[in-house]
Amino acid sequence: MKTVAIAMLCHSINAAYCQSLGDDSQVTWDDAPEWQQQSVIAGVEMHLANPNATPEQSHESWYAQKQAEGWTYGEIKDVEKKEHPCFLPYDELPLEQKAKDYLFRVTVHLMKDLPDVGEYLALVDEVKNLREKVQNTAVIPQLTTTQPKTSLGASGIAIQYVGRKDQYIDRLYGSNLTFARGQVRNVPSHIAGSLLKHPEFKRFEQAVIASDDTQDQQADDTALILDESKKQQDKENEQETIVLDEIDTIGRISDKKSLIEYAKNKYDQDLDGRSSVNTLQNQVVDLIKRFGVV
Repeated sequence: MKTVAIAMLCHSINAAYCQSLGDDSQVTWDDAPEWQQQSVIAGVEMHLANPNATPEQSHESWYAQKQAEGWTYGEIKDVEKKEHPCFLPYDELPLEQKAKDYLFRVTVHLMKDLPDVGEYLALVDEVKNLREKVQNTAVIPQLTTTQPKTSLGASGIAIQYVGRKDQYIDRLYGSNLTFARGQVRNVPSHIAGSLLKHPEFKRFEQAVIASDDTQDQQADDTALILDESKKQQDKENEQETIVLDEIDTIGRISDKKSLIEYAKNKYDQDLDGRSSVNTLQNQVVDLIKRFGVV
């Protein structure tokens, strides 16, 4: 999915979340000023370029951008004065503001692999071509042993890495596929569509020999890598959801005793009962982020 489309979705989810907190100041994407749209797009691009970036790092990137633009802290957001209630170090943010960064990150990673309209149409054409080939094979079976494979393999679209590096690993789109210089892989159409946007890749049209064991092994290797990458991404998303749910639970605990007991029972940490509820909540959240949900 294109960056702008992901940014629109992130903005809409953030606006809905703000409304749930009683904040109706967020306008729709179409009504948002250019600077606000660009700020959201920059956040999406940061997560796409850095898949392992944490919500804290996302806030730090936003904070640095605002600081460069001359923004300061203010209890109420004021565009003309360039004042923002979230212009604070991450550790000082209220829990509900930290939750926004978690929602933003998970939205980007859930949506980034969805195909654009153009990629969807390419996939439709791919399916149509495959069906035609199956029909032709059924009608003229004697030709199946003599016709060479085309660039559209059983596992997708054949693309070739033509960049300068001896080895390239796709981290940008999360496939984790490794390409040696000149290597050809058959990849799913949505990944092919993404990689072919870069000059280091081109669609591979040269016919290959049907009995090439190396090509078959390469296709198997591609499927294995993609499967492992998806499993890892699903595992990370599941873990992130568990953490986010637990942080949300902590945000609803409003008495000091429960927060202190939570930290002691689960993490064997003694919290200061003289601290405020908000401070205790932040300390418990930090424990969850450091050690995970236990």
